[in-house]
Amino acid sequence: MAESADGRSEMGVIEEAERRGRTDLWPFWRKAYAQGDPLPQLTCTVSRPGYRFDDDEPLPEEYRSLLTKMLRHEGERAGNKSFLGFMGTCLDLAEALFPTAEAKLLKAEYIAEELKHAIMFHRIAVGLQHDFALRDVPYAHYTFHLPRESWADDALFHFLVDLNGAFHARDWRESSYVPLAKMSATVERDELGHSEMGYHFLREIVSERKGQALVQCLLAKWYPAALDMFGRSDSTNAPRFIHWGLKSVGNAEIRQAYKGYVDRKLEALGLDVPDERANRRFL
Repeated sequence: MAESADGRSEMGVIEEAERRGRTDLWPFWRKAYAQGDPLPQLTCTVSRPGYRFDDDEPLPEEYRSLLTKMLRHEGERAGNKSFLGFMGTCLDLAEALFPTAEAKLLKAEYIAEELKHAIMFHRIAVGLQHDFALRDVPYAHYTFHLPRESWADDALFHFLVDLNGAFHARDWRESSYVPLAKMSATVERDELGHSEMGYHFLREIVSERKGQALVQCLLAKWYPAALDMFGRSDSTNAPRFIHWGLKSVGNAEIRQAYKGYVDRKLEALGLDVPDERANRRFL
């Protein structure tokens, strides 16, 4: 890993900067993990080989293909111009919609952490294939293209979509690809914090009757999209991901774990949980 002029690793420099940015609220993951492990365990229940590959080892062709597919879907890479463009839209929204200066600063901290992830995923991508590391891969899933027209839209996006990232990172803790397993805890922690940031904003919004009604209405858009982000329950690729140790559970299992977590959080806000099949595109 590259070093700064004074001999610190680049991640060490980032971690020091993160400490300087801490406030009573930020990072939001700090309070969540202080109360115990906030996320459910994702445990493989099928027999599979004990594969383990590091970044300097040759990879079986199917394994490389599946790993690349996973990282392409993730999208958080410094060489992916579409990711950098999406971060720009987050800044635009914060500029246009933020209710307070504090909220705007929190969004800036969020973007800083996402850029940290972009460095981490970039390093993995470079280890796999230089061309892939520099490839522009637009976000294919429709959730990233839903209109965010209000602060409530943005809060729901962070609560639900960043939480999706936390659940996937939790599943990587036992990944057979060593570089992914090493970074999984950091990504999980950060993404859970980003979700908690969105939840913090939602709590403020629903404290007023008008805001409560708005969030309840917007759930019809964001809730099915969030569930759809885990893919089809009958995916033919999922068993191969599990076989190679790149995933521990199938799409249906991780979706149900996610849904249980989300539903409890929504109910705590006094919201009605939408029908899980309404407006879905990928069952």
